[in-house]
Amino acid sequence: KGIFVSTVNALRMQKFCSQNIRRAKTDRIDSINIAMFGICYWDELHQVMPPEDTYRELKLLARQYYQSTSMLVKAKINFGVLCDQVMPGIQNIIHEYRGTQKITSVVKRYLHFANILKMSKNRFKTDYCKWAQKQGYRNCEQTAERLYAAAQNGIPVLPNSLSTTIVITEAIRVLHEMEASRNTILAQMQALAKTLPEYTVVREMSCIGDVLAPKLIAEIGDIRRFHSAKALNSFAGNDAPPYQSGQFESKNRHISKRGSSTLRKACFEVMQSLKLTKPQDDPVYLFMLKK
Repeated sequence: KGIFVSTVNALRMQKFCSQNIRRAKTDRIDSINIAMFGICYWDELHQVMPPEDTYRELKLLARQYYQSTSMLVKAKINFGVLCDQVMPGIQNIIHEYRGTQKITSVVKRYLHFANILKMSKNRFKTDYCKWAQKQGYRNCEQTAERLYAAAQNGIPVLPNSLSTTIVITEAIRVLHEMEASRNTILAQMQALAKTLPEYTVVREMSCIGDVLAPKLIAEIGDIRRFHSAKALNSFAGNDAPPYQSGQFESKNRHISKRGSSTLRKACFEVMQSLKLTKPQDDPVYLFMLKK
């Protein structure tokens, strides 16, 4: 008869095995300790079933999503540094909107302020406006004037050479590939999450959209394995452990942080969305204001 040991039971087993006077460790001793623990706590052990394939795939994709996001942030920082070295101030002129890739398109087209200054102001405005209208960008004339003024007043650090062109082009390529990779992973996460019964319940919560919902479900897993809301809260590490000695009992405690750090991060993103949107009819937001 197999015994599936949960995280709590694993900690109990570790404490049980550390009670020996001799701290010897061999495969034979470990087997005896595990068997003795099973004999002593057989009636208290709960069988933990392995998660379904959908939850395992969702968690795998969530881990890769966080990894891709981390790499995407590094790629954006690298691109921003290069922009300051070849086109200083362009990030204050062209504001990036979600999914537009406007600033990368402009930098890839002109690559350096020196290429802009090779043209007259009227010629650059004509060239930029003609290209921007094809891309569907607005306020092209105003943006062209600001870009030309920045090119006249800016002092690039990197020279207008072939090496600089290669570095800028590769940085833009890596940035676009990382965005496409993260979007592909997110699309698969959304497709898997929609097949689960709890997806509709999670989506009905305030400030949880198509991005946060699959991330939250992936980190929680099969919620049916938790016997209560307190157990789920402890799994996230958001619970405040009690501290009591004699007649003293502390009531101001920090969270334990002994659970899943990625689940706490997802919960933090939900709370951050609530603070930004401020839904006045949401009970969770009203509870936050009360606290």
